[in-house]
Amino acid sequence: MDKVNKTLIGLVLAGGQSRRMGQDKALMRYQGSTLIERASSLLKAAGCDEVLISRNAPNFLNDKIDDAGPLGGVHAALDALCHSNDGSDSPIALLVLPVDMPQMTPQLLKTLVSLGREAQRSVYVKKRFLPFYLSVKQNTKAILTHYLVDQNKRRVVGFLESLDAIALEEANLVLTKRVGGEQEEQIEELTHADEAQWLNVNTPGDWPDDK
Repeated sequence: MDKVNKTLIGLVLAGGQSRRMGQDKALMRYQGSTLIERASSLLKAAGCDEVLISRNAPNFLNDKIDDAGPLGGVHAALDALCHSNDGSDSPIALLVLPVDMPQMTPQLLKTLVSLGREAQRSVYVKKRFLPFYLSVKQNTKAILTHYLVDQNKRRVVGFLESLDAIALEEANLVLTKRVGGEQEEQIEELTHADEAQWLNVNTPGDWPDDK
């Protein structure tokens, strides 16, 4: 990753083994694009300055911690950011999206970003957990390393809770009072989104009809 002034970095989590799918789902096609290509396009459409792909294969962002699940990819991205952003005071955030959510929309991702930037905190939707907006502080990588290595924990929501991230279902009133009517409408959009947009494709039976 080049040393440039970028403030919103997209991260595609594509490191899973796809056992239940029976083939590498990251390379499966949905509406003419592989799931990796689609996830990358969604993140760019949401305003990301650059997109990283967490995938344990050559020419991709490889995990530094074995068997860490989705957070292994987040840790690898934070490690890359630490090495590319030395000496920069620009605020950095990650917008994290799994590769297997082909019906996610840029609008929902933009809402996470907008709310996170306004509150200057990480944001996720309660009971969803992914995707999420990660507000990266100086100690974020250290907190995640401690969580994964010293505490041997893997739950995404546990890490987000350790950062005092905003869980939207619980924090709507707090955010509404702080940022006003426009953000209130965005919260409504996010927490009452069409269920199809949250679809995870883990098995052949999960695949959308409009593939």
